[in-house]
Amino acid sequence: MTDQLLGVLKIVLLLALYLFFARVLWAVWNEVRVPAVNRSAQGPGTPKTVTSDSPVGAVKVPRPYRVARMKVMTPAPLRGFTFTLEQPFTVGRATDNDMCLDDDEFASTHHARFITRDGRIFVDDLSSTNGTFVNNHRIDQTVSLKIGDRVQIGSVIIEAVK
Repeated sequence: MTDQLLGVLKIVLLLALYLFFARVLWAVWNEVRVPAVNRSAQGPGTPKTVTSDSPVGAVKVPRPYRVARMKVMTPAPLRGFTFTLEQPFTVGRATDNDMCLDDDEFASTHHARFITRDGRIFVDDLSSTNGTFVNNHRIDQTVSLKIGDRVQIGSVIIEAVK
């Protein structure tokens, strides 16, 4: 092999190595990131607006609150499970819940409920012992979810996704 070919192969190997490390860092970043707290003026108590071109009775939902489904992030056996909310969706250890967490000792029998109201997704704690957390803050009332919010129920973390 010529010296020029060896030089090119060294550069290709270094580029492949840097791309590999970049991909690993990207995967770690996506795994450990916590969404930023919403600092905009648009909150759950802000009035909803209806435009003149909207159908009668339609409510315009701000873009960050257009959650299409909920996706389980942890634990590993449930990772990737997604659900949509056409009707109320309950989570807990009891078998009559929509998502049964029978092996999670930190979840209550009927722990939390997800509901859809006016085109938005809300989560409500059902007086659970260990509480329900949204973005690492314990909730004591119904909370509106936006894209990227993470809900912790026992040891299960569920993310609101588009």
